[in-house]
Amino acid sequence: MADLNPSATELATELGAYFRANNRQIIAALYQKSVTAQYMRTIPAQQGKFPALQSITSDVVQGFTAVWTPMGVTEFKVNPLVAYQQKVNFPITPAQVQNSWIAFLYEEGKKAADMPISHYIIDQELMPKVVSNRETLIGKGQYDPTKLGVFGHSMDGIQAKINQGVADGSMFKVPILAPSRSNMVDQIEEFELNLPEELKPLLDKIYMPQNLVEAYRLDYRNKHGLMPTYTLEDGMRTYLGQRKLIGLPSLNGTNIIFATPDQNFLRLIDIVDTAVITDVQVLDYQVKIFMEWWEGVGFWTNQMVVVAVPAGTLKGLGTGVDADADAALTTKYFPNVSAPLPS
Repeated sequence: MADLNPSATELATELGAYFRANNRQIIAALYQKSVTAQYMRTIPAQQGKFPALQSITSDVVQGFTAVWTPMGVTEFKVNPLVAYQQKVNFPITPAQVQNSWIAFLYEEGKKAADMPISHYIIDQELMPKVVSNRETLIGKGQYDPTKLGVFGHSMDGIQAKINQGVADGSMFKVPILAPSRSNMVDQIEEFELNLPEELKPLLDKIYMPQNLVEAYRLDYRNKHGLMPTYTLEDGMRTYLGQRKLIGLPSLNGTNIIFATPDQNFLRLIDIVDTAVITDVQVLDYQVKIFMEWWEGVGFWTNQMVVVAVPAGTLKGLGTGVDADADAALTTKYFPNVSAPLPS
């Protein structure tokens, strides 16, 4: 469409043709991995559900006798992971978007035929915002079925999952002091020293807000007179465990610090209800774009997530209500866990 002043009906027709011809590219753009999602393992859900089967086996080795003496029990349970249905209802009034489209053509030195208004709306306006919103939801979403029409409440993000796991005692807690620019190195070392021995070989990344990565770098320089290990490919690594420090924009505004094996950090998408533009409608002067997809985040096994918590909290699994029950639960999953090391 070379017309610089399209009507709503003309725009809807052009958008519909664009969607039909580029559906695969739109799906790829929608599900492209954001900053946070690039560190997550993608698994397929169906209608928003994925049953993550977990098992734990007790000790099985014993001394030999010529008598059958059964030993060992395997417990199975299912962690029901959830993806949430998302939607976009995006209204466009052609007259309102026309000026920004023409300005874009001028700045880029293009003609209307080179970048039709339908391409501009999708590639420059709608999809960048969808991707930005998804990054926010992946980290900061707080699901509330009474507020589905308010941004931020259509799914539970990483922050909600970690807060839930700490509260219900299913995630491993390591107490540290509140991080600051003058103690960040010490607190990350405290965190590493108190990781469960069984998990240490599996943990090669520590996730945190971006400003805490910066605080670590400054504190390391101030304490040691040099910068921590850094390469363009690997980023910044800790001195103690040579673990990568990953600053996630989805954790910004918090003091959340956590570590988990790569295969345990999950992003759920639906393989049946493929993400698509489901409809384009015209009403009065407006064009309405409808999109739907499913998305969720979580951890296959909560017990394999290690979270930094405020000093004074008991180390390990459990809610802190019953110390004996917490100790038994921690030993069940991590037999080699010891008390925090003295400074």
